[in-house]
Amino acid sequence: MEYLFWDVYDATLFTPSGKYKNGENPIKFKLKYLRDFEAKDIVKATKEQWEHLNKPDLSQKYADKLLNIWPNISKGDSLMLETDVNGKSTFYYNDEKVGQIDDVEFANDFLAIWLDKNTSEPALRQQLLGN
Repeated sequence: MEYLFWDVYDATLFTPSGKYKNGENPIKFKLKYLRDFEAKDIVKATKEQWEHLNKPDLSQKYADKLLNIWPNISKGDSLMLETDVNGKSTFYYNDEKVGQIDDVEFANDFLAIWLDKNTSEPALRQQLLGN
């Protein structure tokens, strides 16, 4: 993804079948950051993307949880979302567990930022979906 002409991160999506199906579990979605970011700025960008998708209620529902889970990021760090077979979400920072969200709707809401047909990054969506 690029933001103001700078590459921000590389994204990778892993599914059991190799193809993404909305609501499929388990999945892994990994972001490898190419720049430094404070957690509050990552949460702000997440909120902006949910607003872009006309889902501003998700910001109120999840922003504080994410701010408590996500650390500040340095160039080269990774943040990964992993869901279990029941759809519960766990975040890993550089492969170390940093927090969990038990709401089974969260993973789909979060992944919509990149995978929804109305994403602000359609080229990245196609890359992640293998199109």
